[in-house]
Amino acid sequence: SKVEKLRPKMAEETAYNKQYDRQIRLWGHAAQKRMSMAKVLIFGMRGLPAEISKNLVLAGIGSLSVMDDAEVKEEDLGCQFFLNEEDVGKKSRAEASQPRLQDLNALAKVSFQKGGTEGLTEDFIKGFHVVCLTGASLSEQKRVNELCRK
Repeated sequence: SKVEKLRPKMAEETAYNKQYDRQIRLWGHAAQKRMSMAKVLIFGMRGLPAEISKNLVLAGIGSLSVMDDAEVKEEDLGCQFFLNEEDVGKKSRAEASQPRLQDLNALAKVSFQKGGTEGLTEDFIKGFHVVCLTGASLSEQKRVNELCRK
């Protein structure tokens, strides 16, 4: 029946509304829905990008991709709270951060991408609504800025 078909959707909406109650009261259903559909790329996973990523996931971003091929080093542990000692020398900062970010919010999709700034091509960037580039040279920042504006 129609009622039975609606039950799963109603249950999903109830969980969604419960999860994001504070945000919905703050900026409304429409804004929260737009956020839940947004696709964001964070390039570089040091201190500030980790904090930005955490806040986006907790707020209910639809999709967050983190990208940083740099291998986790011991000095990273003091500035990036998603990394731990077992990651040192074994994983990239993006790969190590992804599961811990995902644990913050099961309703958000968190993934990691492999590659350096050379992987930030026009076709790749088109898959995102927002790109946050950190730790790149000024010339790379300008190049990616131009690609984002096409």
